[in-house]
Amino acid sequence: MNTILITGAGSGIGRATALALAERSGLRLLLLGRRLEPLKEVWNELANRDDHAFASVDVSLREELVAWLDGAQASLDEHPLVGVFANAGIGGPNSFGEGDRWDEIVRINLTGTYNTLLACYPYLNKSPGIKHALVTSSVLARFGVPGQTAYVASKTGLLGLVRSLAVEWSPQGIMVNAICPGWVETEMAKSSIQAMADAQGITYDESKAQQEAILPAKRVSSPEEIAQWVDFLFSGLADGCDKSRIETFTGQALDVNSGSWMG
Repeated sequence: MNTILITGAGSGIGRATALALAERSGLRLLLLGRRLEPLKEVWNELANRDDHAFASVDVSLREELVAWLDGAQASLDEHPLVGVFANAGIGGPNSFGEGDRWDEIVRINLTGTYNTLLACYPYLNKSPGIKHALVTSSVLARFGVPGQTAYVASKTGLLGLVRSLAVEWSPQGIMVNAICPGWVETEMAKSSIQAMADAQGITYDESKAQQEAILPAKRVSSPEEIAQWVDFLFSGLADGCDKSRIETFTGQALDVNSGSWMG
């Protein structure tokens, strides 16, 4: 049985992706996140849940991540690692000075993703056939917004990381790509919309409507819609498939953001 690892799997896009991928037979999921209880809740919802595993691992702590991947619960010698969805991340504003969240946001979003991909590389590299590594960036990697320098810089840095690793790893059959979601119905997005509502003295629904009015599609995405794209990119990775259906798509950023960015 082949294995796919998902970080940030306890909520939002990570949770929706886990539920979607668990429907494919021949796949084993490793669900990682910082909070154990949400991971357990997701695991309880999975089809064939006993095939899968979950653990509280902080991706910003390199040695902790490496040790867990090498351990019995991951069991990657027995179940080849064929896919990694590096989805863990945090959002919110930051400002220079006391209490600046720059280090925290960059450490988790950028360094944590770097740690995840590089720690997984030896296992991906020794698995046969085409493998996929996918990173969650953001539409905000395409343009700046005030007050979120750390978030924008971290998500933009991920696109550079993806391009560099795609050049390095694609000859070994590891395709490396990013998705760049826009507004998605997650707790992180809801917090941002609520903060904008509070700043303007309006309701959450009014603030959300303002954001939706800007979008060509006139609505935000659901986590399940983003998960469909992850499932598509990972198609063909289940044990027993002859080959991956997507063999040459690498070094790309897939914009799934209701038309808010058209590159």
